[in-house]
Amino acid sequence: MNRRQYAAVVLGSTALAGAAVARVARDGSREERPGDGDGDGVRGQTGTETPFATPTETAQPSEPPTETATPSDTGAGFGPRTFSGTGTATSEEFDLGRGPITAAFSVEGDASFTAQLLAVEGERYDDVSLATLLAPVEGSQVAAVDVAGPHVLNVETDGAWELTLAQPTATTGRSLPVEVSGSGPAYVDLVAFDGVTRAGGSHEGSSNYIVETVPLDPDEFGELVFNEIGRFEGTTTVRVDGPSYVNVDADGDWTLSFEA
Repeated sequence: MNRRQYAAVVLGSTALAGAAVARVARDGSREERPGDGDGDGVRGQTGTETPFATPTETAQPSEPPTETATPSDTGAGFGPRTFSGTGTATSEEFDLGRGPITAAFSVEGDASFTAQLLAVEGERYDDVSLATLLAPVEGSQVAAVDVAGPHVLNVETDGAWELTLAQPTATTGRSLPVEVSGSGPAYVDLVAFDGVTRAGGSHEGSSNYIVETVPLDPDEFGELVFNEIGRFEGTTTVRVDGPSYVNVDADGDWTLSFEA
């Protein structure tokens, strides 16, 4: 079994017809697992951050999505690169290294939205699920790339979308304690975990509240911190060894804290 099939992540999901959205593993069932930044370390839907405007360049479903490489693109890590389109589309090949990859997205429409990285020279279990959620939505998540080399981006949806990918190069994270908050799907920048950690969280939404770590080392396992539905407030203790990003899958306002 692939090491990420045990804990799925929805790159920010919403409930469909009032039911909790199931998580999906990278073999086709749901799994979720988008770089570096300033501020409180939260990337995605927050009260002060709107990473993307409505896409203005679109591609027809039968065409490759538009791709834009920013001037800050360097050889140290991939991206950031922005892909955009309308409806279902696949990209040209691009090379990725092993390690975390961040995905920030803005999606219109009223159908489901899925985004996946297919490893051209890998196996099915090497593919990376970036998002499985219900549009419209705006947010971010982070995932782990297991196989270095060429990948393609597959997107399935019915509306206009924009997605920016980047592979951060940071190797050290913020020291504990860490307190963050946000709204909707988002990820927390690299945190310097070092063993047994007390975690607190709250959620004001009506659907999933899933919190999961994504290790800097793609050979390590992430830890499922919270897996709740609806309004929630509580604490738990987990063991997280080494620097990790943190994914938050939520459909409302949330808070999250970690302390040694």
